[in-house]
Amino acid sequence: MPTRCSAKRRRSGFNARNTSDLYRAYMDAVHETYPALKQTFAVPDVGSGLRSAAYWNLLPIGDARSEHGVITDPNVAANVQRALRAENQALITEMENQKSALEQAHAQLEVLKRLAARTGLPVVYDTNMLNHWRPPGDVLWREVFKAQGEDVKVTRLVVPLRVIDELDRQKYGNGELARRAATAVRYLERVLNGSQPGRPVQLRQGVVLEVWVDADDRSGDVDLSILRCAADLANLHPATGARVLTDDVGMRLRAQQMGLRVMRLPEDHRKPGTAIGDVCSAIDPSSACPANGTGE
Repeated sequence: MPTRCSAKRRRSGFNARNTSDLYRAYMDAVHETYPALKQTFAVPDVGSGLRSAAYWNLLPIGDARSEHGVITDPNVAANVQRALRAENQALITEMENQKSALEQAHAQLEVLKRLAARTGLPVVYDTNMLNHWRPPGDVLWREVFKAQGEDVKVTRLVVPLRVIDELDRQKYGNGELARRAATAVRYLERVLNGSQPGRPVQLRQGVVLEVWVDADDRSGDVDLSILRCAADLANLHPATGARVLTDDVGMRLRAQQMGLRVMRLPEDHRKPGTAIGDVCSAIDPSSACPANGTGE
């Protein structure tokens, strides 16, 4: 992750609007900046963005300019001047576009640096954990981790915005799931209490909760969005990694395939009536449900 100074230095190459040779300034900036950006950003891929369609269209300009030489015919000279003005305008437009893209990437980098500086082990919530298990603030997280062989002094609970979106959709349905989703949404509204998205709020000593807002997330797969959130946090915290908190078998398998660590809460942390056996009995009292109540 580059420092603020190096990021500004990379960005300054596209601030050469007043140079006499716009073409050379633009090409030098692309060639010097591309290798560093290619290694720094995956999403958005700013490095590949430098070599846009405009870049490949502008690339032949250098050879064309060198062929002009001395022009004595005034009509030809006028045509060449018009062509040069059009080329310069195209160069200026592309340089401004790239400068804007680099400034946005720099802003995103600053946000990531602040996120990486936060303390605590990130635990990413799946939707089902908010619907069917105790509220996050009621869990003794340090004791849960100790029972799993880890000494975690600060637990950083992360709820992806996509999870809240899913809860909002579920609460307008019918039945028990809608009631539980509405309860989960009210809980989050109460504990967040108007705080800014992404700002952690303290639930108890050593436990904070925050909403993860990913403005670039356009995936229709909610589970994948949750796992991407966990992967981003794991990359930001290589020493501790992140945990995916879920009770879904499919989510657990997908997380493990992505190299993410998964955790579960003890069974006594379920809300009443949410064990698999309870659900089976409610649907069909004569059905045979798993003896351990976990569905596994």
